[in-house]
Amino acid sequence: MTATGAAAAGAALASRPGAAATAAPPALPPALPPDAFRERQSKLRAAAKASGVAALFLTPSTNLAYTANLAIWRSERLTALLLFTEGPAVLVTPYFEADNHRRDAVVDEVVTWREDEDPIAIAVRLLGKSAVGIEGTTAYDTAARLTTAGALDARDATATFDALRAVKSPAEQAFIREAARRTNLAIDATHRGLAAGKTEGEISALLQAEFRALGVSGDGLVQFGPSAALPHGGPGERRLARGDVVLIDAGCKIRGYTSDVTRTVAFGAPSDDVRKVYAVVDRAQLAGIEALRAGAAGEDVDRAARKVIEDAGHGDAFTHRLGHGLGMDGHETPYLVRGNATPLSEGNTVTIEPGIYLPGRFGVRIEDDYAVRASAPPGSLSARPAELVVLKT
Repeated sequence: MTATGAAAAGAALASRPGAAATAAPPALPPALPPDAFRERQSKLRAAAKASGVAALFLTPSTNLAYTANLAIWRSERLTALLLFTEGPAVLVTPYFEADNHRRDAVVDEVVTWREDEDPIAIAVRLLGKSAVGIEGTTAYDTAARLTTAGALDARDATATFDALRAVKSPAEQAFIREAARRTNLAIDATHRGLAAGKTEGEISALLQAEFRALGVSGDGLVQFGPSAALPHGGPGERRLARGDVVLIDAGCKIRGYTSDVTRTVAFGAPSDDVRKVYAVVDRAQLAGIEALRAGAAGEDVDRAARKVIEDAGHGDAFTHRLGHGLGMDGHETPYLVRGNATPLSEGNTVTIEPGIYLPGRFGVRIEDDYAVRASAPPGSLSARPAELVVLKT
């Protein structure tokens, strides 16, 4: 078990060796109040106005959930938020879904359309012939129809949302911390269910069950031995053998905010090479953590960790960036990567996840979540392992 995970998992899940819990899952932290969304809308209005647009146009996405507390799937029926810089937040939605959306959405007005009406025409009528910032994940055909139908000056509003969402409030950081806590518990409980001969797919199903037992929906990558040398390799049919490394990269969501944690452990006595490689990755993560602070460029943090791996002779085996932003999306700005000279800001939340991948042999990655502070150290949002965990077989 991890240094902190063993005690926590033992206390919360002591009644089972990796099966779904029978006890009631822990309660979720309180949701954000409506005023938090109104404050976000006010900030978005100011940013949109400064960029020269008269309104923002959002379809179902994490940006819509962030702005108006409406987390819904995108479908062929248009639901859209029109956030006017000098006016109300107007939700355009199918008539038969209006009551559902009124229950959750923090908006000023709801305009409905029936199945025989064209919702694009309704949105165009409300927007007028003005400059409109289009939320970046909006489907191309929707944006194109808006422009064609209304001669709108459509502009990409991605930067407007990214700038606001990249800085997390204490409440948002608390959601990520709780998601990471449950992720560590789920991974630790899954470790207790490992057995020689089990497939990666079977252990992946066990991981999902552990998340459900903790009251959340979560999943992740499960990779044994040589499979762990494939970054983002999905679980397959490889069977666990003594001496394998076990890499689990997992996460869950709390109030819409996600965690992202990777643990690499040894199933039985590890080889000397596994111990040495793990020690290098561990030192690299510590170097990245030490470099993480407001004002540092994303590429500087990446460089600090990468140098440790390069000095150990494994530079070519660290094949991805050091980390990424974390929030309502699993990957979002800012990115800790070579070429990103943008300074980090206090309140950014990121992963630090160095790895070494040796094809045909094994891979090691350690990933934890952190909040950027004005000075070191950063705020830890997940419980980092103290050393390589060796599981008894």
